[in-house]
Amino acid sequence: MSGAFNHPGMHVGDFKVPLNSTQVKTKQPGTHADGGGLYLVVRESGERVWAFRFTAPDGKRATMEFAGVGDKEGQLGLTEARDQARAYRLALKKNGIDPRHKKKIDAKGGKSFKEYWGEKAPGWCVGKHRDELKSWERSLRDIPILHDLKLHEIDTPQVIEALKGIWWEKPITANRTRERIEKVLDAAKVEKYRAGENPAAWRGNLKLVLPSARKLNKKRGHASVPYAKAPALMVELHNDPGRVARCVEVGILTVTRSQEIRLMEWDEINFDKKTWLIPADKMKIKGDGEEKPKDHLVPLTDQAIAIIKSMPRLGRYVFPSDHAIEHQPFFPNALTNCIKRAGFAFTMHGMRTTFRNWGADSKEHNFRREVLEFCLSHRVGDEAELSYWDSDMIDRRRVVMEAWSRFMKPNVKLKSTRTGRVVPVPDGRRPRARLR
Repeated sequence: MSGAFNHPGMHVGDFKVPLNSTQVKTKQPGTHADGGGLYLVVRESGERVWAFRFTAPDGKRATMEFAGVGDKEGQLGLTEARDQARAYRLALKKNGIDPRHKKKIDAKGGKSFKEYWGEKAPGWCVGKHRDELKSWERSLRDIPILHDLKLHEIDTPQVIEALKGIWWEKPITANRTRERIEKVLDAAKVEKYRAGENPAAWRGNLKLVLPSARKLNKKRGHASVPYAKAPALMVELHNDPGRVARCVEVGILTVTRSQEIRLMEWDEINFDKKTWLIPADKMKIKGDGEEKPKDHLVPLTDQAIAIIKSMPRLGRYVFPSDHAIEHQPFFPNALTNCIKRAGFAFTMHGMRTTFRNWGADSKEHNFRREVLEFCLSHRVGDEAELSYWDSDMIDRRRVVMEAWSRFMKPNVKLKSTRTGRVVPVPDGRRPRARLR
């Protein structure tokens, strides 16, 4: 048995005897094992290279030559070759990265996450509304821990660390950031800057360790106002000549989301049929595994149409920003700030809650639950029921929206919460939108 140890690289019992530096230089042509998947390959020509044998993620055995033997540039000595083989083993075991892919990444050179994000985001935002790129920039600022990391260095624990600071504080925004991280890393994989599974993926990955952002957001809720006080807000908005006030008014009368009303376009409105068709790409982004958004047809009341027609046609958007130099929509916080200036502490989304409570409590009308949910563009019913339900209930919803419009514009006098003066609610007239 002792004689066997005189031949390094051969099996001794259940062990492989590693090579030493002298044997690396003197071994005869052939393939010689060092252990841990590392092999010395000596060709008949005398050329010596390092090879790594492994089981690829697809279950197949593979061999990869990764460096020459020596101390010149691009070559590795025995110690360095072992270190490289160890890195391949760890990447394969920890992240399922094929060493052949890792070799290509190392040869190509790494890019930082921030650098690559900055290259890709503008191209992905071309043709979208102007605040999309700014939203990407805000997402990047929320995850500074990833900025200086190379694309191939990012793993799941680092993504979790980056997200946990905002996941509970602003869950919907955090989930949007997670989706953007995932998109960036997917693109990096396509362009060979990284390999392996995406550490920002939700299914089978982050979903197992982070609570659902949508469920967290439901627990937080949106600031709303009791529906008995809602008409007073319309009085205050009526006396605000800014375009943002008109935008908020129509948003309330149509119970749409902030993004949908801010991005309302003239060619989406059919004045003859009194409808507004919101394209699917402006609807709420659905979570992983949920039904994708569809076009949503909104019935417009006479009050909403009167406000829309009072707006000057300056471009594609019905409600362009008062402050933007170019024809652009409002930022999301502009609508909330308008409501705050009117003396109310709630959000546009909270107004949808106000509407839903009003509809549920209305004894005069006795609206059906599914009609109210359709007004809010919510899913109604289980999968079996939805498979047979293809009506948009536009006529039933128009009845609801007309009743909501009458409730929000009563023919009585209300006292202004800001000035204390009694302000008559006009019948159909609106102040001209202020131009700047």
